[in-house]
Amino acid sequence: MPRIEMERVEIAEDHAQVSSESFDRIEYAHRAVALVRPPRTTVAICDGARRVQLDSGRAWGEGEGARWAILAVPRNASRQAIARAVLDLAGTSARPFALDVLLASCDGG
Repeated sequence: MPRIEMERVEIAEDHAQVSSESFDRIEYAHRAVALVRPPRTTVAICDGARRVQLDSGRAWGEGEGARWAILAVPRNASRQAIARAVLDLAGTSARPFALDVLLASCDGG
């Protein structure tokens, strides 16, 4: 029984990650990063394979607090999944209004 429950959760998460909507996902990610402007972070955005993935770490040799990040965005990613990853990068994912503002500001494509 717990195994069935876990599979349902994974399926629900996958549906929130994907969208058949037609828009330039890489451009959308660039606009979202430009709006959020993660402090002292260099962000590379690239095509992803299966789901939105964010990797980050300390940028050694760039000074105190400097970071790097790679945001991988697949061709079927949803706007919400991209926006959540960008907000996680900036450390603002806990603010309930931040996602709504980002989705509204980057609308269109």
